[in-house]
Amino acid sequence: MRLLVFLILALAVPLTSSAPTYVVNNSAGYQAAAQLLLSGLDLSVDPCQDFYAFTCNTFLKNATIPPGSSRIGTYDQSQELVNAQIANSTKKIDSSSSLTEQMFLAGYQSCLQWFNDPNPADMSNKINSQLISQLGGLPMLTLNWAGLDWGSFWKTVGVYESSYGVGSIFSSYVSIDYGHKEKHALYINQGDLMLPRDYYVKNEYLSQMDDYLSDLISLVQLYNADIGGLVLDSDIQAAVTEAVQFEILLALAMVPDELLRNYHQQYNLYSLDQLKSAYPNIGWDYYLQGALKDVDPMYQQDHYVVTQPSYFGALDSMIGGSRVTQRVLANFVGLRLLTDYSDFIGGDARAISRRIRKFQLNPRSKKPIKFYDEDQQYCVDFMSTYMPYGSGFIYVKNIPERDQVKADVTRQTTLIIESFLNMTKTLKWIDSYSLNNVMVKNQNLVKNVGWPWWFSFTNTNYMDNTYHSYYKPILSINQSDFFAMTLALNLAYQQTENFGLLEQAADRENFGGPPSEVNAWYIPERNSITFPYAAFNPPYYRFDFPQAFNYAGQGGTAGHELTHGYDDEGVQFGPTGELSDCTWERCGWMDKNSTLGFIQMAQCVVSQYSEKCCPLSTGNVHCANGANTQGENIADLGGQQAAYKAYRAYIANDRNGIEEDRLPGLEQFSPNQIFWITYGYSWCMLQETNNLVNQLLTNPHAPGSCRVNQVMQDIPEWGKDFNCAVNTPMRPADDQRCHVWTDAPL
Repeated sequence: MRLLVFLILALAVPLTSSAPTYVVNNSAGYQAAAQLLLSGLDLSVDPCQDFYAFTCNTFLKNATIPPGSSRIGTYDQSQELVNAQIANSTKKIDSSSSLTEQMFLAGYQSCLQWFNDPNPADMSNKINSQLISQLGGLPMLTLNWAGLDWGSFWKTVGVYESSYGVGSIFSSYVSIDYGHKEKHALYINQGDLMLPRDYYVKNEYLSQMDDYLSDLISLVQLYNADIGGLVLDSDIQAAVTEAVQFEILLALAMVPDELLRNYHQQYNLYSLDQLKSAYPNIGWDYYLQGALKDVDPMYQQDHYVVTQPSYFGALDSMIGGSRVTQRVLANFVGLRLLTDYSDFIGGDARAISRRIRKFQLNPRSKKPIKFYDEDQQYCVDFMSTYMPYGSGFIYVKNIPERDQVKADVTRQTTLIIESFLNMTKTLKWIDSYSLNNVMVKNQNLVKNVGWPWWFSFTNTNYMDNTYHSYYKPILSINQSDFFAMTLALNLAYQQTENFGLLEQAADRENFGGPPSEVNAWYIPERNSITFPYAAFNPPYYRFDFPQAFNYAGQGGTAGHELTHGYDDEGVQFGPTGELSDCTWERCGWMDKNSTLGFIQMAQCVVSQYSEKCCPLSTGNVHCANGANTQGENIADLGGQQAAYKAYRAYIANDRNGIEEDRLPGLEQFSPNQIFWITYGYSWCMLQETNNLVNQLLTNPHAPGSCRVNQVMQDIPEWGKDFNCAVNTPMRPADDQRCHVWTDAPL
């Protein structure tokens, strides 16, 4: 076996000469970096055949998916470490701490108390009180339900969004107005589904739909028993089935994600009078009163943005044509509140609830909901969702070297931006006008690194009394009443981070998420990139790691987010975030010939990824959706190339051409090879089959194996660094790869 390994390495990863000129660095940082990469590497695999297996097989073999989860990846582990640091830091919070920290602690301790209670109080009657106050009760469980006037019904739909964070028929949100960059707009959006849309509309998912319906019926039956309901199980089954049938009609009316990439088509301005005229069976006055009840009473704006008019047309016709009754609508909306708060129902409800919601996106972050079986992880994640800058402040405050790290990442980001701009100058399909617009857009890019500008570690007055003013009521809530705490946090979140923004001027420096999240993002309507401080952890970065590791990890992330400004969605937005140069069918700042060249580049990526199937051994075979994932794939390709070129610029300029030291135990790999191995390791992910299927159906990111192998296949520098022969699986001929944002010769 040792001979086999040596032969593979000799062919694929040539060793340096018998008299090596490199230095092996045994510092703590280099040793830790080596241990991480070795925990993934499988040296029995030829990297020229399957680079993902080469970098990840050992991780996949040894990883265990935690209870309550359906996946584990290297960046999941990083988030768990950050959460543990926040949990440990809460022990230092006392009456002398900032008000923000005290509010966070109150919610966190309430969560811990509830989570660790072996017999938590059944809150079914409190949930029922909420249903009664808005809907007159859940119709299917309310004998002789009297119905509602339509105004009350539509107001409830809005209140559920603005007070409880529960989307149902609609899932509206507030963001910067694409056409009026100085202010915010209310985007009235098509509803939320509990499962991936394909489950509702394709016959091959009948078994999943049967399971969903069965679990929902069981949940309602448990709830009915808890509130002392008298409704028969058979009647509950019939009513829940009707509600799910309506959900199927909504799914059929919804525009699938892959068709929602043209923002010109989604920016449809309506006045209130126009809304009422276009969709007369929807009670717009009342819906807006409910959704904007905590905003200025003069809620009528100049315009509202309807993102998918066809959806609202279908819904309007269902109601006007009596295809759905108010009772079914009210059951559907009430069921959403019930399922979102079903952790508070007694008995087996929590397990059923989590089965139902395992595919649901968190309405606040639009990420899959996580369910932890460990109290600190669950409660930190809970508070990070509802009070994002509370968790972020506690995390960053307790890191002494934060300023050094921020400066290092800022310098790295500057080099990556320069490298990306140099790449664009090599393109054969872009003209001088469009290239100039690339430069102008970059000059106006907002770069958020580490934490928001308004974080102060000496004077927290603004953070405590202005930014977090809506959170103050949680300090007066009894910590033993986690249900009341959850309602208060949800309301404060909507007032601070969503609907409450409508009254505020647009802020392009808005972080858009907590500094404690292991993630990064580009926001096209702000033309901003954001790197939360939590991202500056392995598998992406550590201050004392070699820069080959840091540039591949955090640097690749920076390049990825930067490239989003120039993917198929980003090119539609101008330098300060507005939709740019719109014509009758599209928006974008490139001339027509350059646009056609860009489309050809993007289509190459779409075609490649649509052919990449994940190795499911049972059930239906699924491939990555090339159309839906094209933005992320373009960002992977453009970003990692920019990061590599920036790393080489760092070696040339900051180190005068002197290569970095080698990692102990990985001496056979050059720093360039360590760069690529780090990238591969960062996407190691062990997933249950259902989780992978859900990702393929709903997620704009391709699976990790595709994000590694396909990216490497399209970057010729990788093949050169690993000495792979042309036309091997990982190094196709030049005319068989996609050239993304660069035409520079190798």
